[in-house]
Amino acid sequence: MNKTLTVLVIVVVLGGIAWYLYQTRSEPVVEAPPSVAVAPAPEIPAEPEVPPPAVVTPEPAAPMPEVLPEASPDEEPLPPLAESDAYVSNTLDELVGEAAVLRYFSAENIVHKAVATVDALGARQVPKPILPVNGPGGEYPAVPDPNPATVIRDEVGDPIPQFLSDPAGHARYTPYVEMLEAVPPERFVGLLQENEPLFDDAFRQLGYADARFAERLAGVIDELLATPEVDEPLRLMKPEAYYLFVDDDLEALSAGQKILLRMGKDNAARVKSWLRQVRQAL
Repeated sequence: MNKTLTVLVIVVVLGGIAWYLYQTRSEPVVEAPPSVAVAPAPEIPAEPEVPPPAVVTPEPAAPMPEVLPEASPDEEPLPPLAESDAYVSNTLDELVGEAAVLRYFSAENIVHKAVATVDALGARQVPKPILPVNGPGGEYPAVPDPNPATVIRDEVGDPIPQFLSDPAGHARYTPYVEMLEAVPPERFVGLLQENEPLFDDAFRQLGYADARFAERLAGVIDELLATPEVDEPLRLMKPEAYYLFVDDDLEALSAGQKILLRMGKDNAARVKSWLRQVRQAL
């Protein structure tokens, strides 16, 4: 059970106990004062006044002892964000295996990088230094376009080289897709909720003082699920160091959407299926 849900259950249970004790608590019984025998009045013109009997005031009931939840011996507090790398690495080892963690994942500032990357997926590009996962090695595979639809020229009038995506390059993304699918969506959401303070802390450090990371994640997932399906191979151009989409509408997509396009239809469909289940669980 995640920590947030545990706290909620404790509050509800204690509230129910308090309500029950309040409703069934008997009011203190005040015993009637003992009867006072009055001697026969002497035969005098006026009867002496009899003082009223003393009223017995009951002592207040002892307060109920406060009921506190017992700490679970199996539940340890989360480490501070700055000291969370070892904790997160151990969790990743359990999910995908130690070999995959050593091969694919960053060893430092994992939560910081994960949160920053998710946030950047909705922007135009994801800076490489913030990536928590090591990308595929080598350059993105593409072949020269022998018959471009139009000639695209740079600022000085020279033609910009155009390319077609190579379907063989889609396999570079398959290990990442398989690693993603190895984590059940419900398990992923459960871990997100259990470690929510760490993610929210990192999110605040990005400048989102009053926002929750889970809300940002849900918005990014919605955007990824809205990625259009396009015909392959993709038409690309390379004016400088990076490939760009020839189609202006595709180039205007977010960084996350363009990553889905470049990994190929089959991989993208598998990622979308997993994300759709996560979104439903969120």
